[in-house]
Amino acid sequence: MSKKIKILSIDGGGIRGIIPGTILNYIESEIQKRTNNPDSRLADHFDLVAGTSTGGILTCTYLMCDENGQSKYSAADALNIYLERGGDIFSLSFWRKLWTIFGIRRPKYSVDALESALHDYFGDTMTADLKRPCIITSYDIRDRKAVFFNKVDGVNNPVRNYKVKDVARATSAAPTYFKPARIKSAIDAPLVLVDGGVFANNPTLCAYAEARTLDFGKQDTPGDIAFPSAEDMFVLSLGTGTEQEPYYYDKAKNWGMVSWIQPIIDIMMSGNSETVDYQLKQMFKAVKKQGSYHRIQPSLHNAKSQMDDVSPQNLNALHEAGLVYIANNEEKINKVIDQILAD
Repeated sequence: MSKKIKILSIDGGGIRGIIPGTILNYIESEIQKRTNNPDSRLADHFDLVAGTSTGGILTCTYLMCDENGQSKYSAADALNIYLERGGDIFSLSFWRKLWTIFGIRRPKYSVDALESALHDYFGDTMTADLKRPCIITSYDIRDRKAVFFNKVDGVNNPVRNYKVKDVARATSAAPTYFKPARIKSAIDAPLVLVDGGVFANNPTLCAYAEARTLDFGKQDTPGDIAFPSAEDMFVLSLGTGTEQEPYYYDKAKNWGMVSWIQPIIDIMMSGNSETVDYQLKQMFKAVKKQGSYHRIQPSLHNAKSQMDDVSPQNLNALHEAGLVYIANNEEKINKVIDQILAD
């Protein structure tokens, strides 16, 4: 029998990307121990990786290749983007607070630190040169349509081939936080894009749909199934922490446009993620393959839910939230690793 097509999907959530980054770092480390191969990487074991926003940045990092065609970065390297550069990316000076009126008049943050970090990690690498097929989401505000970046689309097609750093910038261009991304393909076809979380904060269903269209026997991936269905797939989907802040009627009944901005972003993100999780559970249940779909959505515990809280205390709390999930769900994670390594 052929191997299952293995799909990894990572939600959006700003600095909360530390949580899935922590869990995936643990999974990669355990894979290295079990295979007795310290050079083994996540991209060696998945056929397709999907990400939105912060999940899109993680996707790009896991799929970057070195000059020998091997994974350039480890999962620990990906996690360090957040732990080491997060404070700079979400830095807010006193003067910027005044100039933007705390994010009301202008985007809250400058893109300089974000673009610098993306350039440092991805350089001028193109999507066609990523290690595996992928789906990275963004939204075109000029032509009003969803945009899906994929390695496969860029191969031998300069119209759909983009710099990885531009794709990472586009998928994470969260409205109110950063200005839209204006990027061009290899033949200068322009796009004006914002964060894919506005329509697909949980990109797992997008990944499933993309996998259904691919002949993996013609791709450089571990699997070789053509146009797989749910019966042929293993899916690991990671969230960036459950949203726990309630909104009460006595306050919400008097909210206007400004007051609703932050709550509606939170509700749209968590609501989309939960809806996609429900849809995938039902799809795998229908084919009696519930054990082939895993959703990991840890509690935030002591961490803050804000996507841009980069205080040292919150960075540590987000990292601890991932570690606590690992400690409390050892059996589930071991089962996931078993299936990743299974034929």
